[in-house]
Amino acid sequence: MRHGTENFYVTGEGWISGLLFPLKLLIKLFRKLGAYPDPMPMPQPPSEEPEHIFCRILPKGSPPDHDDLVELGMAMEVERAAGLDAEGNSNIPAGYTYLGQFIDHDITLDATKIESTDPFDPKATENMRTPSLDLDSVYGPAPDGVIPGLGGVFQPDNVHLRVGLTSETLSGEPGGPINGGLSNDLPRRASDKTAIIGDKRNDENLAVAQTHLAFIKFHNAWVDKLASEQGLSGDALRDAARKEVTLHYQSIVLTDFLPRIVQEKVLHDVLDNGRKLYTDEDHKDCMPLEFSVAAYRMGHSMVRPVYEWNRVFNISQGGIPASLEFLFEFTKFSGTTGAAGEETLRGKPTLPSNWIIDWTRFYDFSSVDGVNTHPNMNFARDLDARLAFGLKELPEFKQMSAAPELLSLATRNLLRGRLVSLPTGQEAVAAMQAKGIDVNALDPDRIASNVHESILRDHDFHKETPLWYYILREAKLVEDGNKLGPVGSRIVAEVFVGLIENSRTSLLTERPNLEFSMPELLAFFGDLNPIG
Repeated sequence: MRHGTENFYVTGEGWISGLLFPLKLLIKLFRKLGAYPDPMPMPQPPSEEPEHIFCRILPKGSPPDHDDLVELGMAMEVERAAGLDAEGNSNIPAGYTYLGQFIDHDITLDATKIESTDPFDPKATENMRTPSLDLDSVYGPAPDGVIPGLGGVFQPDNVHLRVGLTSETLSGEPGGPINGGLSNDLPRRASDKTAIIGDKRNDENLAVAQTHLAFIKFHNAWVDKLASEQGLSGDALRDAARKEVTLHYQSIVLTDFLPRIVQEKVLHDVLDNGRKLYTDEDHKDCMPLEFSVAAYRMGHSMVRPVYEWNRVFNISQGGIPASLEFLFEFTKFSGTTGAAGEETLRGKPTLPSNWIIDWTRFYDFSSVDGVNTHPNMNFARDLDARLAFGLKELPEFKQMSAAPELLSLATRNLLRGRLVSLPTGQEAVAAMQAKGIDVNALDPDRIASNVHESILRDHDFHKETPLWYYILREAKLVEDGNKLGPVGSRIVAEVFVGLIENSRTSLLTERPNLEFSMPELLAFFGDLNPIG
């Protein structure tokens, strides 16, 4: 943990810096672990303005009490049924949970990790990503695709992207022996298994890693298509393929992903009548705090504790469930508890073949000719103010002898909102109404009508609701947890439309009629279920 400190550089305000948790609690914890000297050094934010910055699209709010937020956050992390029962499911195929995470990594990078013990580096807490949908997480931040210290993301031909090969499984492993050498892992550095990709966070869980790999394969399929049909080669071929991939990616976001998570009437209003909050006049080239710290964190509610992964790891076929813990374990970035002698990827040099995803269990292919959706397709959990997992159960956090509050994702989300003075949900509604947006505030009694009622009423959170919590409750109350409600939809729709409009390669400018989906992308290269 970098002293539990976070920094955000906000347009017109400069650096916002602070401790998410009380200093006394942090000192007590770190002294117990022998991690810091006496006196405990306090970091200071840098004086310079960073390249990529945050901004506000709504007025600031007044920070609520710290301890009250901790109480609410701890209550949000509950155990939910581990099976495939319909209770708690949304109608969103589960693949979109991790597509959403992949998209997030393409547009935001706050490199500060609260659970890290690395030295404090305030520079790492600016938004290090370009606020546009340009896939720099896949192609790398540099034009030549070279990742410092890792090498290039491109193959020696400098046109195709690199793909990693899986490792064979052993006879004693689930599913029996499966040959290695399948093109179904991220490319890795042989010395330490580090993924050679533009954003290392895309190797923090297996679902987002396999999603990243899908975009690599999509690029390579476009390379082959353009070389065959148009005779392109060299840099011209690489650049043309990247442009096609980027345009189709933006179409997935606009015509497939967004309609599933935001109200369509809100999305159409933003497209037809323009943005009223995230405007180019005031907010171009910045990332709204209301989006990154609140609205787009809705994905944390969608995560399942277990998945139907493939023919080996499943529930319905009598296999071993693919738990969330497993999905973190089979990565380099998050794959161990830190115990002595423990290796990532279970000691294999690359992903074992029995852990390749079966995409037909994660997306609905009913609109794609020749592809059948698995009858036990996973659905995302419904959007609601409950999380189905706790960080303390995941491999990289099991080594930490930390207070439960420090390992509570919900608590940290709420405290980040406090740190940057996000408005309440009710204040957000009033600000939107002042901009001429048709939105109404939730009834306080309806907000309180759930398992958190006593906490909400004790602290008046049903009347002055933290924005992240409000957006999740709004989704449940207005859309039965199947998509965001009016406030959440407006923030998310405006930001994504703005990001697409201002991207260097923009779908809305260059190919506004293109409609493309994630199932179509997966079917394009055809490797949907490699192990059958």
